[in-house]
Amino acid sequence: MRIVRLVLGSTNQGKLQEWTRLLKNLPLVSISKLGSFPEPQEIGNTFAENARIKASHYALLTNEYVFSEDGGFEVDALGGLPGVKSRRILPGDRDGTDDELNEYVLSRLKGFPEKKRTARLIFVATLADPKGKIVFEDSNSLEGLVTEEIGPIRIPDYPFRSILLIPEVGKTYAELTEEEHEKLNHKKPVAQRLAKFLLEYK
Repeated sequence: MRIVRLVLGSTNQGKLQEWTRLLKNLPLVSISKLGSFPEPQEIGNTFAENARIKASHYALLTNEYVFSEDGGFEVDALGGLPGVKSRRILPGDRDGTDDELNEYVLSRLKGFPEKKRTARLIFVATLADPKGKIVFEDSNSLEGLVTEEIGPIRIPDYPFRSILLIPEVGKTYAELTEEEHEKLNHKKPVAQRLAKFLLEYK
């Protein structure tokens, strides 16, 4: 059976553009193109659980193959925080601005040597069939180190990209050129494996 199209379980246009580019000729449409649906409750304790929740939720509502992802930033010395807590890592679980979140992480790591500042951007991708069953799941990460201060370039709503140093190029993730990002993009191998899976799926 050939999958006619994939539905992206997100209304984020940036993600739609990113995955349309990564999946190249595979047809991908946003969930918003199919109508207005209630958002799922992302109550998982891991990125994988939340990705599965979103994919299954929208698949059951649309009777379509739904692709979803979830991910974030993990700092080893903080026990994996921010992790799924995302923006709610400040005392009292309150939301913070991009700079507040970065300053909080940096303050928690003050005095830590480089070898103990390991961190990563991680994500999990899932695909649910029209009955909500997860038929594909994969993940990947981009390893780096937490800087001692916020980098010179900030990307709104993606705070931690300004404090993750990629040793291979000596820059924060936010400073990468398009060519460097293309080379280091941790989502690209997963997109390639997903494309292969879809070609062989029956």
